[in-house]
Amino acid sequence: PKTDDMAANALMLADWPQMDDNAPLVTDKDAIATFEVFQALTRSIRNARAEYNVEQGKKISATIVASGHLKEAIEAEVKSLVMLAKLDPEQVAVVESGSDEAKEVSAGDSAQLVVQDGVEAYLPLSGLIDVEKEKARLEKQSTKLAKEIEKLAGRLQSKGFVDKAPPAVVDKARAELAELEDQASKVQSSLETL
Repeated sequence: PKTDDMAANALMLADWPQMDDNAPLVTDKDAIATFEVFQALTRSIRNARAEYNVEQGKKISATIVASGHLKEAIEAEVKSLVMLAKLDPEQVAVVESGSDEAKEVSAGDSAQLVVQDGVEAYLPLSGLIDVEKEKARLEKQSTKLAKEIEKLAGRLQSKGFVDKAPPAVVDKARAELAELEDQASKVQSSLETL
């Protein structure tokens, strides 16, 4: 049977532990900075997976270029990186900045992700996507966006629409056109990359 005294001393209700009554717990600024680099690396790889529409369960290869203590920290946590970023454990390498391997991978056909100063990730495009399928998808999307842009630009160039429509509607249409043009330029840029 539970008593009120047991509930009062429950861990989930206790205050966060302190060194003593006045001083907060000691934190290691270097460890925090290293962890933030690891977080940024993981986030960059996951964002690239989403950007290139990589299948969710597919494990991809990666080469991480770093130096000094960051390289050592990433090597120590490579299993975590493999799990969090869905990488293929046999095809993950962490190499020293400026080394021959780093120069070789940067010259290859890879998506380069600059994580922070001194830390980069290279994801081979051949493992990320089926190039022909992705080109077809992007061309279809580009055609669709071009039609929408043409339709909306035509409406905005119409004197009757601009003069008769409420200003809020015209502004919304202009913002929508700018957004569509931005999307179209990103799609075009992706097509050129492929």
